[in-house]
Amino acid sequence: MAATATNPTALLLPFPSPLPKLPHFASSSSITPNFAVRFSQFNLAYKPSNRRILPLVKAQASLDYVPDSKFYKVEAILRPWRIQNVSSALLKMGIRGVTVSEVKGFGSQGGSTERHGGSEFSEDNFVAKVKMEIVVVKEQVEAVIDKIIEEARTGEIGDGKIFVIPISDVIRVRTGERGERAERMTGGRSDMAVDRV
Repeated sequence: MAATATNPTALLLPFPSPLPKLPHFASSSSITPNFAVRFSQFNLAYKPSNRRILPLVKAQASLDYVPDSKFYKVEAILRPWRIQNVSSALLKMGIRGVTVSEVKGFGSQGGSTERHGGSEFSEDNFVAKVKMEIVVVKEQVEAVIDKIIEEARTGEIGDGKIFVIPISDVIRVRTGERGERAERMTGGRSDMAVDRV
């Protein structure tokens, strides 16, 4: 398609003229490209359909917003050789119910080599890590985070990250118990508090 004196925008348009009609929009919409000043404005009218309308979800405006929940999952991505220290410290403070899985990934180090036992290693630009998942009541969250940091920190890049995720409910499969009764573990933190009294 060549530009002519009568059609100066012919080279700028990626589609043939006349413009194709867009689905679900009124045919009275006009599109007038004016590339020298600004891109054209679209005056499109939406034709309602009989699709189900989903509820509108808005993000919170405050940067200090923390979703309020009774339970939280503390998810920590840590060095594999620090897990024993972290899990032992959590057991001593009465935290039971820890899930551990081997994962691979990279963060700020960008998958570069990592030091362990005096040697450096790298594997397919992903570094081997361990993910710990612990669900606790709201009052225990800060204590668990502090203990993980205390036991996992080496001060070098690659120490990991901790994520705190609100949990709406906890259900024990064996009994069907819900909430605090399902979250509570025998010999756990709540039992330790009773023993001290």
